[in-house]
Amino acid sequence: MIVRYDEGQPFGSFFGYVADGLFQTTEDVKAANDNAAAKSKGTVPFYQTGGTAPGDIRFKDLNGDGTITAADRTFIGNPNPKFTYGLNNTVTVLGFDLNVFLQGSQGNKIYNQNRYLLESPLYGNSSGSTRVLDRWTGPGTSNDVPRAIAGDPNNNLRVSSYYVEDGSYLRIKTLTLGYTLPKAILDYVAGKQVRVYVSAQNLLTLTKYTGFDPEVGSRGVDLGVYPQPRVFLAGLNLGF
Repeated sequence: MIVRYDEGQPFGSFFGYVADGLFQTTEDVKAANDNAAAKSKGTVPFYQTGGTAPGDIRFKDLNGDGTITAADRTFIGNPNPKFTYGLNNTVTVLGFDLNVFLQGSQGNKIYNQNRYLLESPLYGNSSGSTRVLDRWTGPGTSNDVPRAIAGDPNNNLRVSSYYVEDGSYLRIKTLTLGYTLPKAILDYVAGKQVRVYVSAQNLLTLTKYTGFDPEVGSRGVDLGVYPQPRVFLAGLNLGF
C-alpha cells in the first residue's frame, strides 16, 4: 500500500516509513541494536532486522520504542499541488509574432515507483538504472543509494520516503514564432495574407523530479508514465 485515505489528511497521501540516510559503519548498526535491546529489556535485539548492515537504509523510529515496526509508518507525502498555473501570451512586432504557453504545478509530491523497479537489481541479478552505480560501497561513499546485497535483508524496498520526490515543474508547453509577409510583397502573390511559422511542443521542462515526466497522474504514483514527446512543426498559412 502506497496511498492511504484518512480523515484530516490530504486526499490520497502517501503512507510509509521515513528514510533517514544510510547506516555507514558496523558501529552505527550496533548502537541502534543496543538501543533497541535496552528499551525492550532484551526482548527485541534488532533496531530493524537481523540482516541490517552498513549501507542499508536507516528508518526513523517515530514512536520511540527502539525498534522499527509498522507502528512507525506515517504520511510521507502529499500528491496534491498547492496550486497549478498557466500563462499564454502573444507578442507581435514588425510582422513577427511570438506565442508562448507555459504551464506548471507547485508543491506536490510524486512517489517514484520506477525507482523501486530500477533499483531492485541491487538485491538480485537483473539490470538496473545508472543510479545503482552510485550505490554505497563503504563508509562515506553514499548516504542515498543503498548497498548491493542479494535478497534485500533490510527490506530497503519497503514503501518509504526514500521514493518520494518533489513533483513541481514548469513546462514550455508550446512556443510558436511566425512572420506575416508585408502587403508590398503580397501584391505580387495576389494573396491577402501569408504567414510562415515554426512551432515546438513540450520544448523544455524545469523540474527536480528524476522520473521521465512529472505529469504522472495515478494519484501521484509514477507507474511508468510515457513521457510527453517533444514535437517540432513548420507551417504556412495562406489567406485569399
